[in-house]
Amino acid sequence: MRYQSSTPKRRFLAGVRCPKCQAMDAVVQVNIVTPIADEYIECTQCGHTERRPDPDAISAKNHAEDQLARDAMTTGTSGTVKFKP
Repeated sequence: MRYQSSTPKRRFLAGVRCPKCQAMDAVVQVNIVTPIADEYIECTQCGHTERRPDPDAISAKNHAEDQLARDAMTTGTSGTVKFKP
């Protein structure tokens, strides 16, 4: 079994801007193993932290946007264009 350190593992994310202060190359990904596994990003310049969205929340948001688009098509009004990969 590999040794698991209790200190957070930090990795700089190259080419990433902070969503709050827009500082380039100042964002680190922090992985915590113990006591509960967690992962988030943190800006070294302004201290902004952000967690990954819950997959269920993303699915619900996409479903709501799709429903709005369908409603706009039936009423003849224009809506937002959504490009899907």
